[in-house]
Amino acid sequence: MTTTTTTTLTDGATVPEKIEWLADRYFRLDRDDALIARLSRLFVTDAEGELTPRPKVDPLTGETRGLMLLGDSGAGKSALLKRTLRMLPMFGLVDREIDGNTLYVTVPPEATIKSLAARIAKQLGYIDMNPRAKGHEAWDVARHQMRKRGTSLLVIDETHHLLRKGSGRDVEGAIQTMKSLLQGDWPVATIVAGVDKLRDGVMTDPETDRRFPKFQLTRIAEDSKEAHTFRRSLQLCAEKVGLSLENETLPERVLFAEHGEPGRAINLAKSILVTSLEAGRTQVTLHDAYRTFAAAYGEMPTSPFADASWDALRTSLTDAGWSR
Repeated sequence: MTTTTTTTLTDGATVPEKIEWLADRYFRLDRDDALIARLSRLFVTDAEGELTPRPKVDPLTGETRGLMLLGDSGAGKSALLKRTLRMLPMFGLVDREIDGNTLYVTVPPEATIKSLAARIAKQLGYIDMNPRAKGHEAWDVARHQMRKRGTSLLVIDETHHLLRKGSGRDVEGAIQTMKSLLQGDWPVATIVAGVDKLRDGVMTDPETDRRFPKFQLTRIAEDSKEAHTFRRSLQLCAEKVGLSLENETLPERVLFAEHGEPGRAINLAKSILVTSLEAGRTQVTLHDAYRTFAAAYGEMPTSPFADASWDALRTSLTDAGWSR
């Protein structure tokens, strides 16, 4: 599978350049390859085995395929999706003034199924949606714009917000719309992402549910292959910006502090490195790690970054039911 690379860091980089480089870093885990494998179920591969942006279409029904990406808040769903799309050259993000075949839209908490259609149409260049348009009319415009712009993949992040009940909300209609995106004159491969509430809601409609196979992101288990990959990624990032780890158990402490949630753990790890760089250090200390952690969650009497044997500290924290 061909992928593209991101920004590089040159020798003699300044602290601001190193911080900017860290902001663009991503820790590649096993789930990255798992997502690419699932994309190969949605899209055609060429004679060389390379993924293409042409969706697989059922010859009998004319339908494309869907995927549901699930995980707790902080599991790293958005980062996984965005990084994968950025690294695969066959997918180009489209916007109002940028051509591409992939539309990535994030659903805000207050969104309705109609406002999502308006958001999609606007991102694709249609900015004059009639506020009096009915939901199905708004979706006609959105689908016309996707066809006009050649959109073959639609990614809807935070999709669970569409399933909130209340005035002006049509939960059943939102679920039906997910299915209809795979059908019609211009069916698009569709990825919906969200928390477990999304799965629970879609399961109420078996027809839609079966069209969106589930990809569940789990927490990184202690001493697992992904935990070792996380450790190595943190070490490599530190070395790249001229830092060393004063305590070799720092990666394990970061994962414990964030309960194995990949997105949160990666963000904390990078923030700790930034703290050390800004302090002018050459080593990442447990004190730096605690200061960074406390800045996000507040001061606490004890934490995974206390200056103590990690084995003993972990046991003590676990027995005490410690939580951030």
